[in-house]
Amino acid sequence: MRKSIMISKKLNYLLDNVYENSEGQLFGDYSSSNGKTIKLKIVFPTHFPNELPKVYIQNLDEIDLFIPHLDSNGLICYVTSNNVIYDSRNEDNVLFSSVQMAIKTIETGIKKLNYDDFRNEFIAFWDQQKDLIPVDFFAEPNDEVKRLEVFLYKEENLILTDIDNQDIPSKFYTGKIDKANSADALYIPLRLNNKILPPNPRKGWGKKELLKLIRNNTTQSKKNFFDRWIKAKSTSIKILILKIPIDKKNEVIIGYWFDKNKQSIKKQLKRPTPLLVTRSDLKYLLERTSGEHYFTNLNVCIVGLGSVGGKLSSELSDLGITKMTLIDYEAFEKDNLFRHELGANSLKVDKFNYKVDNLQNELEKKNPYLEVDVESMNVLGVIKSDPTFFDKFDYTFICVGDTMTSLALNSFFKKGMYKVFYSWVEPLGIGGHILYTDYSQKGCFQCLNTSVDEGIITSNRSSLAAPNQHIEKNLASCRSSFVPYGSLTSSEAAIRTTEIFYKVITEQIKENTLYSWLGDTYHFKSLGYLFSNRYRKFEHSFPIYEKNFKNEKCKICGDHS
Repeated sequence: MRKSIMISKKLNYLLDNVYENSEGQLFGDYSSSNGKTIKLKIVFPTHFPNELPKVYIQNLDEIDLFIPHLDSNGLICYVTSNNVIYDSRNEDNVLFSSVQMAIKTIETGIKKLNYDDFRNEFIAFWDQQKDLIPVDFFAEPNDEVKRLEVFLYKEENLILTDIDNQDIPSKFYTGKIDKANSADALYIPLRLNNKILPPNPRKGWGKKELLKLIRNNTTQSKKNFFDRWIKAKSTSIKILILKIPIDKKNEVIIGYWFDKNKQSIKKQLKRPTPLLVTRSDLKYLLERTSGEHYFTNLNVCIVGLGSVGGKLSSELSDLGITKMTLIDYEAFEKDNLFRHELGANSLKVDKFNYKVDNLQNELEKKNPYLEVDVESMNVLGVIKSDPTFFDKFDYTFICVGDTMTSLALNSFFKKGMYKVFYSWVEPLGIGGHILYTDYSQKGCFQCLNTSVDEGIITSNRSSLAAPNQHIEKNLASCRSSFVPYGSLTSSEAAIRTTEIFYKVITEQIKENTLYSWLGDTYHFKSLGYLFSNRYRKFEHSFPIYEKNFKNEKCKICGDHS
């Protein structure tokens, strides 16, 4: 229980006329440096002192204060982090420090010591305006003036998108979206080096102030386009979208609604209505992650959509890749259920229930900006029918798990100087490998499957399990044979492959590299299986990056290739 009397006495060091009402809220006056008396209200949350008290300015309209970190309802945001650590054992100190920080926030704002915070909190102020019209924004926020298409969802949700990108919004809604033919929308990007501050949410911007702001922060060509638009008479609703750069890495999207009027915008007397813009464009959604855009323009292919390839497709999609092709000729069956990316909802009584078709459906539902193409045939048949098939991809991922197919692809890729990742796992989850090969360099998949002494094809030299052990399982039929490992292993393989891909894209890895990682070896050991010499050599060094795996006896990239 809070000791209100003791706390009130301590607050007298900061505030005048401190008192408590019947609801347990505290009140007091603060004499600010600008000569005004600021009336504060302190509200205690249910879980105080494990939650900090809220401090409000009661007479905000009277003193007409507009400073950073102050909401339009008077709430002072005196702590800017969501994860504040403090000693909650002394309630008096928690309250005193909270009010002290609130006062410091007020004074810093009054003295304009944190004026840049206005721009950093632009949207926080913008969204506090009254009578905002919500709009979902899907257009690319580039640096060109352009017209936008306007759609409606259930005759209520306003949707804006690029003219050539109309199919994207429909993927975000469960029902049909309809084109709003009676609306005219214009997008204008403002100058990078602007000094625009957010409007006071209690006052907003008038039309005259808005038009002046735009003209002062656009190039002459954009200004001319904008002037023609606002001078044109129209009976359509007019929607204006502005991109305001805050700095080189941050921008805000705001907008205004102009009601139907036979007059031009320039002659309209009615005040425009601000828009509450919810961004759904690809750039913004990626900024909500690590903010990296290395992958958006890449076109990739995954060959083999089993447990590793299926999960890899999801990981690559989450990077923001927008073009992906999947190749696999197998159907999705119940046997795949507990280590595959697909679930029971993808099971169908249909011999043509291909993994690639199901993954295409799931991936495009999950990432509306991703375009997935599929080939439900053997990859060797693909290259036989079209030898140029892989030319369009920036990177290819081989997750087939079948050595002979991988060797055949390795030979094919060498001819075209492709960039390829091979990813495979060891039995019983003891580890896995990723081989990155730029075929303009030495070192390929066949180097690992070639004897260093005789130059003949042999079992993979990177293996962690000793050769000549039968570790495959079958359930009552040789047709059901499979290499045993669980979902955890395939998930880790997909994540680690994505990490190596990231290092290649960011040029942390520039040479052909073999990456080997160690999983859990308990089950493998308990069943009495043997480890390879390579495992014993690096047992305490995993994960390892090897660049010296090149094999001079390799017939693909060795000395005599």
